[in-house]
Amino acid sequence: MIQLSVISYQLSVTSYQLSVTSYQLSVTSYQLPVISYQLSR
Repeated sequence: MIQLSVISYQLSVTSYQLSVTSYQLSVTSYQLPVISYQLSR
């Protein structure tokens, strides 16, 4: 049972990291057109 809870904990941590990565990617993808717009002015 302890092993199951450890595995479950690791999965939730991994899932959290994935969501953070996904958030950072979306922020980056938002910033890219803004940067390219400013450069082209």
